[in-house]
Amino acid sequence: MMPKTIRELADEFGVSKQAIRKKLDANFRVKYVQTVPRNGVQTLVVSNSGYLLLKQHFDGGNIQKLGEKKFTSSTGNMSINTIELLNQQLAIKDNQIKEKDEQLKSMQKLLDQSQQLQLIAERKIEESKAIITKQSPFNNTECNNNRVDPKLKKTWWRFW
Repeated sequence: MMPKTIRELADEFGVSKQAIRKKLDANFRVKYVQTVPRNGVQTLVVSNSGYLLLKQHFDGGNIQKLGEKKFTSSTGNMSINTIELLNQQLAIKDNQIKEKDEQLKSMQKLLDQSQQLQLIAERKIEESKAIITKQSPFNNTECNNNRVDPKLKKTWWRFW
């Protein structure tokens, strides 16, 4: 068997050249890829052992196990196992959303309680201020009489 080019592999496996190139990582290239001249041009070719690995990878995904059903949709072929996995993930996400809803409800309750406590504290502060002003020995008028009229204040620059 002769080494094959990326285009030949893509045609044989029924995938794009990009899909083949993605599998040709640095480690794979060192072991299984060579550069040879074909028709006067340097071309990458995959050795027979590399070909078998790629064939196993691309054909392995297309082999249908016994009892496993496949269906075709606009997104292509999906196995029942994939659908079950996605359904499990969806159920987990639903549970997480429910937990977050509960957390939001408890946070809202705590926020309401905090606001009520703050309102009560503000009322008590206002009540205490009112009580202090009623008990104060000096009324506001007496405090105003003790103040010096600003016109009577002498400043040093008025002397000039």
